[in-house]
Amino acid sequence: MRTFLVYTLLRLVIFLACFGVLYLLFGAHVSGWLIALPAVLFTSGLSWLLLRQRGVEAGAALSSGWRSARGRLDASTRREDAEG
Repeated sequence: MRTFLVYTLLRLVIFLACFGVLYLLFGAHVSGWLIALPAVLFTSGLSWLLLRQRGVEAGAALSSGWRSARGRLDASTRREDAEG
């Protein structure tokens, strides 16, 4: 789970950096929403380029966590079925 949180935090930092640069360039002329939309697009591209390996690791960690939770839930269900 820590890997996923680090990845998410890094993506947020990239978004804030993109937003900040675009705001400095165009902030006096357009609203924040019109700055945020291209910032999201730039963030997705930069994240893909810069954080590709971390994204794979975060996905694997998240998937592993889901499998673990699913296994515990299945075990609990089997135990309840056996008791009842």
